[in-house]
Amino acid sequence: MQEKEKILEMEVCECGQKNVAQAIDIFQNTALPFKKAKKLVTECNKSCCRGVLIKLYDMNQYGRFDYDEIAYLIKQRHERLKRLSEGSSDEDE
Repeated sequence: MQEKEKILEMEVCECGQKNVAQAIDIFQNTALPFKKAKKLVTECNKSCCRGVLIKLYDMNQYGRFDYDEIAYLIKQRHERLKRLSEGSSDEDE
């Protein structure tokens, strides 16, 4: 397991420039439904980080956070974005 502190410092979404700890804090301090609470974290309407945020929102609802799963989802998202950007640069050639 990665250190909890390192996971809490991971950026959850580039749009809102918020880390995992900030996202958890926002979800814990609002009674808004997911779609509106997500907007407080991302500050946009994009769905780029929806997967990890919906997991965080659900974990908050249940009162237990699985930090390994959060780190895994963030890494998967970064790998997917990397593959997409590599694919678009291959098309340019």
